[in-house]
Amino acid sequence: MGCLNRDVGFGHWFGNIHLSGPCNRACYFCIGQHMMGLDSFNTLDSWPLPGIEDFVGGGGRDRGVTEVNVTGTNTDPLLYRHTGQLSGFLREAIPGLTLGLRTNGVLALRRPDVWSAYGKASITVCSFDPVIYRTMMGRGAPPNLRRILELPNGPQAVKLNVVLGPENTATEDVFRTLNVADSCGIARVNLREPYGQPHVGDPLQSYTPVKMTHGMPTYLWGDTEVTYWDVHYVEVESINLYASGNVSTTYPITLGYSPDLGEVQEQKEFPGGRIRNQWQGTCRD
Repeated sequence: MGCLNRDVGFGHWFGNIHLSGPCNRACYFCIGQHMMGLDSFNTLDSWPLPGIEDFVGGGGRDRGVTEVNVTGTNTDPLLYRHTGQLSGFLREAIPGLTLGLRTNGVLALRRPDVWSAYGKASITVCSFDPVIYRTMMGRGAPPNLRRILELPNGPQAVKLNVVLGPENTATEDVFRTLNVADSCGIARVNLREPYGQPHVGDPLQSYTPVKMTHGMPTYLWGDTEVTYWDVHYVEVESINLYASGNVSTTYPITLGYSPDLGEVQEQKEFPGGRIRNQWQGTCRD
């Protein structure tokens, strides 16, 4: 995954497919602003994806990867137009595949057929407070988590990702978010350190962990397992397919730079979130 403590024989490998294109949110913590070399690519209506054969063959198969997550460097995968083809290809190519979705969840209710194509999903919601949500995620309102979980034939496991920032930690809003997750029956929540932002720290550090998950402390909040997650130090590795077709075991932002995709820029260059044209325009969904 390109973690700062990588190359020490971590046993957990998985795959990431990083889509690129216009997004329906404008999160100020978007990882895409650290890989701007991918801004020129739009794979939301592309099939086959560039590099998909190499990703499955020379990359994932050699490392015994059976878990693949569809995500985006700068977009949301529920915007992708060829999920059926992608899912079918991966399930045929990878026996025992677990296909995961990493999404903001905005389109789950409008595209239940796409939502149901996945075996598991994680939804990024920084807050269920509309003002804090919009401040952190740029536009729109929080998705209706209860209705999403009620969709038939949906993913068997749904996790909540809460990216940490001053907006949801200084006000203790993060604890209210955990209450919502627990009341909805969410089994797992990740509290994620942001990329390229000041380090926030573990909001639950005064609590006693019940276990460690890939090197990260996991707590119980009601019936929900909550893991403090810092991608720089989590003990996993990934093989990544980028929108350019490049297949790599490096996750550039965690190394602090990317020779292929451009150097990481300081966060002060993005005071209001993404400033590239594709984030200023109107997304088609």
